[in-house]
Amino acid sequence: MDAPDPGPRWDAVEEDAESTAAAYRERGWTAIAGHPGQVNPVADAARIDVLLPGSEFDAALSAVDDAAIDGVDVYAGAADGVAYRLVVATDEAAQVALCVPTYLESDDLASLRAAAEATGALTVRLRPLDDRDHVEIAIDEPAVFFDAPEA
Repeated sequence: MDAPDPGPRWDAVEEDAESTAAAYRERGWTAIAGHPGQVNPVADAARIDVLLPGSEFDAALSAVDDAAIDGVDVYAGAADGVAYRLVVATDEAAQVALCVPTYLESDDLASLRAAAEATGALTVRLRPLDDRDHVEIAIDEPAVFFDAPEA
């Protein structure tokens, strides 16, 4: 199985994740910027699997250990048939932010959207290569992910 190509703007999306996390850190928050190795849609589960390097995954897992993610913002862009989303999941009280860049082929969006609308949520699942654990970010209003303006 070939991994999807992250496309021509992927570096810029990862830089956006870094700068967003840095802005949270400047405010005293614990903020993790992800650098996914792969991003895979799992349409029948209304889920996006995001493979993170082990140390980044461990940092994300530790950050959410005492947090209850209660806010999700999505920033969007697109280029050459690839839909980019920067998912920023936060817990105001614990001052924790996870900044997760994603990329999906535009063709995958329709089936993923249909599944998310049917279940009422879209899940972004962070996982390490050895799949020993995972961190899930629930987007309870999937329209914020799919209806985000394409820049």
